[in-house]
Amino acid sequence: MGKRVTILDVAAAAGVSRQTVTRAMNDMGDISESTRRKVLDAAERLGYRPSRHARSLVNRQKTHALGLVVASLRNPYFTDIAADMLSEAAARGWQLMIAASEGDAVEALQLLSSQVDVVAGHFGQSDAELRDAAHGLPIVRLETRSELPGVHSVEIDIESGIVDAVRALRERGAKRFGMVDSAYTERIHGAYEPTPKREWFEAAVGDQIAGVVVGEESISGGGRAFAELMRLHPDVDAVLMFNDLMALGAVQSAHAIGVAVPGRVRIIGVDGLALGDAVDPPLTTISLDQQSLASNTLDIVEVLAKADFGRIAPIHRSVRSKILWRESA
Repeated sequence: MGKRVTILDVAAAAGVSRQTVTRAMNDMGDISESTRRKVLDAAERLGYRPSRHARSLVNRQKTHALGLVVASLRNPYFTDIAADMLSEAAARGWQLMIAASEGDAVEALQLLSSQVDVVAGHFGQSDAELRDAAHGLPIVRLETRSELPGVHSVEIDIESGIVDAVRALRERGAKRFGMVDSAYTERIHGAYEPTPKREWFEAAVGDQIAGVVVGEESISGGGRAFAELMRLHPDVDAVLMFNDLMALGAVQSAHAIGVAVPGRVRIIGVDGLALGDAVDPPLTTISLDQQSLASNTLDIVEVLAKADFGRIAPIHRSVRSKILWRESA
């Protein structure tokens, strides 16, 4: 059985937005007769028929809908982002639909594509791959910069936070630096590739780098990877963990293997989770401004709405990070 034709397929074939297809199929105003005919011809050619559910929404829908793709709802960092995005969307009169990719962001994107006007999210794929998968639906990348028309972005400047953290750790006496990086690229590309965080960290540390190991993005995964790092590189006295969840595991692991924190090794995470206060010693972290991430995302989404969700030049925003000093470093 072939894949069901969607409203996005019709929009792509007719060279119009999803909203224009909706207007044409439902005989609504704000559309020229030539455009309406072009859409109807494309729909007939493709064999598209709107579902009864979709038709029932036409008269009831008072707001636009934003889709949010997060990497995992098991990580409190992403649930915090979802909460901030939900609050910001509600304040601006937008509906929000959420999907967790759990390693397959394209599938999550396609799941939301027929139900929303624009999708924002965390994606490991390239801009071109995302644009192809979206079939004309506008996308807002979160935390990484975009370059293609139709793919927009809100970037978090983690690099400056890493540079500041390395500088401060040196001032506190650190001489041999290690890192635990994420293994998530293995799921996407089939083999590990260094993350931007690792590249920024190694550039900031220079010849003081002792070693890097890779771990699963979980508390237990971070704990195991930290123990491996200390086994392979016992001279390490400062460690950057890929995220706070892994860093919580590193603090626990340090207790288990008898490594004093911060006396023997200083540990820093990335995210700014409130959970960092729940370990002993409390976790130092490069804190990301999630509220600004949400507000900048909705700013872009509202620009896209004014442009009828057409393919326009990439819109880019940037949010800075800052170090939240606690006792682990």
